[in-house]
Amino acid sequence: MNSRSRKNLRRESAMERLKVTIAAHEASVDLTKRVVEDHAESGSKKFMKFNPNLSAEQIEKLRKKKLERAKIALENTKSKRGS
Repeated sequence: MNSRSRKNLRRESAMERLKVTIAAHEASVDLTKRVVEDHAESGSKKFMKFNPNLSAEQIEKLRKKKLERAKIALENTKSKRGS
């Protein structure tokens, strides 16, 4: 398997993962809530500044931002596929 085919395979699998993520974020806020809970439970100092007590409004805002970023990543990955 040459490097070009490995790169294409990696892009294809990334697009599939992004589609699943987008579908999960569009379906409900459950994924976003789970992410917030995981960050809160993390003992990592990286997440010590993270506020685990987000309101429903803040969670919805975070969900929309994550959805927007995933869509942009998917579009960027699709555009790279042709090159």
